[in-house]
Amino acid sequence: YISAACSQIFKGENALAGMISLDNGTVCISATETALHCCLFQAVEEFNKQYPNVQFNLLNNSTIHSIQALKEGRIDMAMVSSLPHQMESPLKVKKLRKYRDILIGGSKFRHLKDKPTTLKDLKDYPWISLTSGSITRKLVEQYFNEQGLSFNPDIELATTDMILLAVRHNLGIGFIPEEFAAEDIRRESVFQITVNEKLPDRHILLIYDTEYPQSIASKTFQNFLLSGAYLQEQS
Repeated sequence: YISAACSQIFKGENALAGMISLDNGTVCISATETALHCCLFQAVEEFNKQYPNVQFNLLNNSTIHSIQALKEGRIDMAMVSSLPHQMESPLKVKKLRKYRDILIGGSKFRHLKDKPTTLKDLKDYPWISLTSGSITRKLVEQYFNEQGLSFNPDIELATTDMILLAVRHNLGIGFIPEEFAAEDIRRESVFQITVNEKLPDRHILLIYDTEYPQSIASKTFQNFLLSGAYLQEQS
């Protein structure tokens, strides 16, 4: 009986030690697909060079599910690329970095390469987009509406990675964050289409609960993100 009780006490001691040190702490983050690709993977890699014993539990969720997990105290912080509405206290939002979406096409649409064009000229091309209802999809629809056009994609996919794959197979053209397409553009399996009406810059956002008790590891990583140290390491 005493052995079992001591075992639980020792586990508790180890857990507390992890919260007040950087020797074996764990940071739990829920992030959208774009936040993972454009920021989080890079940040975790650079952070672990300084603090190799800190473990990360990364969850890939939508913006809405990430915010809900944060409200329920199931994660330490959330990283998203868009907000469905204004965040209310005790949740706080910080901008981490800018990114932009670009329009890409495959070899079938090679005639559009290095040829600035308008959104109106492209409206009858086959379009690939995220599914209806996603925040990114709503932003694209708003972008078209501002030009007096409607957006009716031919293919709707669940993830940005799938949009890139579909474009690579010449199923249409579509918007994705520049970081997603960088390697394919370098290999020339896809190319950027220059559109005169540019999409506005977007931001990767950090959301955290100011009333949630953060471990030392979590606080240190949060400060690391806000300082932009991971970007400096890459430059």
